Amino acid sequence: MKKHALKTCIFLLLALCLCLQACHTKTRPESTDAPKPSASVPVQTESDPVRTDPVPATETVQQTDPVPTTEAPETQPFTEPTELPTDPTEVPPSGDPALIRYQNGGYRDYLDDIPVNMVDFSQMEYVRPDVESLYADFAALTADAADTDDAEELLSRYYALYDRYVDFYTMDTLSNIRYSLNTKDSYFKTEYDFCEEETPNVEEKLEALYKAFAASPARYALEDAYFGEGYFLQYDDYEVYTNETYLRLSQEEKRILSEYRDLTADPQIEFNGETQSVYDLLESDDYSTYIAALKAYYEQYNPLVGEKYVELIRIRKQLAETLEYESYADYSYAFTYGRDYTPEQGSAFVDDIETWLVPIYKEMRYDPIMYGSSYSVKEKKVHDMVLSAAEEIGGAVYDAFRFMEAYHLYDITQSPDKLDSSFQTYIYSYEAPYVFVNSTGSSSDYTTFAHEFGHFTDAYHNYSADEDLETAETFSQSMEFLSLCYTKELTARQRESLLESQLADVLMTYISQASFARFEESVYALPEDELTVERVNSLYLEANKAFAISEYGYDFYYAKSWIDVIHFFEVPYYVISYCVSADNALQVYQLEAAEKGAGVDAYFRLLDRDYEAGVQQVMEDAGLSNPFDEGRMEQTAEFFREAFDLE
Repeated sequence: MKKHALKTCIFLLLALCLCLQACHTKTRPESTDAPKPSASVPVQTESDPVRTDPVPATETVQQTDPVPTTEAPETQPFTEPTELPTDPTEVPPSGDPALIRYQNGGYRDYLDDIPVNMVDFSQMEYVRPDVESLYADFAALTADAADTDDAEELLSRYYALYDRYVDFYTMDTLSNIRYSLNTKDSYFKTEYDFCEEETPNVEEKLEALYKAFAASPARYALEDAYFGEGYFLQYDDYEVYTNETYLRLSQEEKRILSEYRDLTADPQIEFNGETQSVYDLLESDDYSTYIAALKAYYEQYNPLVGEKYVELIRIRKQLAETLEYESYADYSYAFTYGRDYTPEQGSAFVDDIETWLVPIYKEMRYDPIMYGSSYSVKEKKVHDMVLSAAEEIGGAVYDAFRFMEAYHLYDITQSPDKLDSSFQTYIYSYEAPYVFVNSTGSSSDYTTFAHEFGHFTDAYHNYSADEDLETAETFSQSMEFLSLCYTKELTARQRESLLESQLADVLMTYISQASFARFEESVYALPEDELTVERVNSLYLEANKAFAISEYGYDFYYAKSWIDVIHFFEVPYYVISYCVSADNALQVYQLEAAEKGAGVDAYFRLLDRDYEAGVQQVMEDAGLSNPFDEGRMEQTAEFFREAFDLE
């Protein structure tokens, strides 16, 4: 299998919705051929985007990361959460090709072409990484690279060291999953925080090693033997984690994010003379109590959380300046996300959404379709719905589901102790994706599980190969549509209702995420003397009004509720990806609606993508339209008008 790079810049994905991201991945400024895993993020390829409803939301968003705690022991037994109410599947024999993963299938393509020693998820042991030993071995190899032209010896040591690098991120992923399964577990809370805090240091050591290889007498022999011609050119002048200023600023950013997570983990307010949980108050059936609690919450927390955001913006502008980017937008698009389109293209795309889709939303915003039809469902029903769709679609999709189920690489149970999120992540040492969903017990769980399974399918088929966020989200959002089209677990009326709701959700995704993108663009453009919480609030209200989201009489909410959107804090400039991928997924559905099987064929063409291509090239290679094509939003508007029977 062709070599591909795992990206390394630090960010969480959230695709929260709130599901974070999990493309929740780490990225580098340029695509390369050297194998390089990133820390897992519940993305981390997100899941559904944050939805801004035309009335105040009834809940705030939970965070995905733990806060720092005292040091914990190195190992801890793991207790499985309550199982899905289906008969557990025995770990299968290795004879079924769909259930076999090859250890050289992903980023460690230097390994032998033999199967991974796959185990059930419950048997994947977490052990705190010995980072001091890891750093010492990195330092030794980095020093020795300067004095030898023996490429064979250097590569032998590099492969062994890179295995440990992958193991570090495997432990990071496992601690993340297990903390997410039980946020009251202080052990895994501490362990995940430990791994995340060490991530910049790990990346600094790897970057220093690559720079040493670039300066080594064995440079060209290393390229000939493994890395590829010209690979080390990028390291002649490349300096990120070895840049002391950048490393210091990155650590400062992590400190502020930790304080933000701590601040928002369980907000408490003074209400009716006593300290009460915001989450509990917002469960009130009394509307006046609900509104009063909401106002009290924003009155207390908007200034506190807002100051953390202002601090983050200042730090992030310095990060971009340190790496000589003209703006943080340029830094995010190129360095963090590796997009193949520019901030200017993204801004123009948002403008087109405002021009062509906001008028449709204005006509539809009070239509019952926009609020969907929700009903109670059990976890087994959700499971069977996606299983049935996977069986009908077949091929790599069904193979992925069988693999996921065989090794229990998912959890869709509902629990108050689980992270209030949904994501897909990747366990590198096992070459195994994992799906996490905290179910709500409603019919929306169908599409949430389908969304994350779309990410799982891509990661399974492509061994979590490099891709931009837009491509990653295309697989997840397309699977939402295809699962509804193909499952046998729905009646005709349920299918029609859910597909109608899905189209309404896509329209709302365009509108809400475009408004978020406009807000971020405006905030990061503020000069220093205008960078205040009050000004940030005013820009959020302006964006909500521009996209027809705000509701008369609720300015307090539409000015201050941005503090509940985790993306702004954890993954800045992420939200535009939802708009782009929504357009891609809509195209897949349009093909399927016009001719049965056409959308599935497009999905399989997308799966067989070029790992080095950006979303525009991926779409073109699959025979689909570029979302940035002139007139594309006008065509999308025409489709929505026809779908919703508008004049």
